[in-house]
Amino acid sequence: MKKALPNRTHHCPQSLIKRLNSTRAVALLLTATTALTACDSFGPDAIRGTHPLYNDAIVGSMNEQFVQNIVRLHYRDPIFFLDVASVTASLKMEVSGGLDQSEVGVGLNGGADFLKYSLGGAYSTSPTIAYAPLQGEGFVKSMLSPIPLEVIFAMTGSGWSARRVFGLCVERVNGLENATSASGPTPSSAPNQSQKFIKLLQLVEEVSGEQLIIPSVNPDTKEPQLHIKSSPEFSKQIREIKDLLGLDQNLEFYRINSDFTKYSADTLSIRTRSLTSIFFYLSHHVDTPQEHKVAGLVTVTHNKNGSVFDWGSTPAGKLFHIRQSEEQPAGAFIAIPYRDHWFYIADNDLESKSTFMLLMQLFRLQAGTAKSVGPTLTIPVR
Repeated sequence: MKKALPNRTHHCPQSLIKRLNSTRAVALLLTATTALTACDSFGPDAIRGTHPLYNDAIVGSMNEQFVQNIVRLHYRDPIFFLDVASVTASLKMEVSGGLDQSEVGVGLNGGADFLKYSLGGAYSTSPTIAYAPLQGEGFVKSMLSPIPLEVIFAMTGSGWSARRVFGLCVERVNGLENATSASGPTPSSAPNQSQKFIKLLQLVEEVSGEQLIIPSVNPDTKEPQLHIKSSPEFSKQIREIKDLLGLDQNLEFYRINSDFTKYSADTLSIRTRSLTSIFFYLSHHVDTPQEHKVAGLVTVTHNKNGSVFDWGSTPAGKLFHIRQSEEQPAGAFIAIPYRDHWFYIADNDLESKSTFMLLMQLFRLQAGTAKSVGPTLTIPVR
């Protein structure tokens, strides 16, 4: 009779188990290290992904604010400016891992330890936007002060069209008026339309690319002056410019001042508009729903014969136009809802878009240095 062999229970050697566990631990460590190493690009990648979005959102909101304030002036509603003081965004990366040791069977009556691990990660961003109201004495003065002549000449010298800069910023020059009554709330009577001023803008535009009209400083008196050069090719335009301004044809250098009540054959007297005046001037060429006119919500400007005055015929009106629609317009550069209608600048209206860009630059130059006064509104974005 044969003896049955005794049952034996087989166990994995403890040394082998330790080696297996050690190997798995090292694998987990390497995996976690790899994941964390990959996070080295998290910061730069986050900047590339979010910076353009914040930039686009801020520019869009500022553009809408400017258009809204222009439309408000058209309705004689108070205007207000908010500046984006700061935008902060905290980026948070979370990496989690775990180890789980359990027993699994490898034989009939025994088992071995088995090491399981897990690894996960997530990131989030928490932006906070701080708004600062632009107000106080400094800001109000910057809005009401005439734009300095050096700023106007700097604009034309940097490539901006003389027709656009002077048509928008100059109220009068040597007796030639640029719709002086347009510098405030919409007048009921048509402003004085100086065809001579419009002709002057045209002539200056024709010679602007030839460097024939150059502002400078008198080396002796340290006063600003304007050098109007002679040119055989543009002699006709130069002669007409001097004639319109009442300047001595035999001179090339002319003094510049801002006292529009005093000008002579050797002096160019220029009165500029303030930022507030420019906003008012642009607000007149806003299309108005007929029911708003009937309700008396806006002022309708009339000519002497009783007909409705066309603000699009003014120097600024030729350069800027805000349209209106009952429905949200398609193909708009900027569109805002206001008084149950939509007011917008058409995306293909390049004249208006260029003038709007100039207005933004003038605002930053004139009012950008004014410090905000009052509490800052901080909004966490969820």
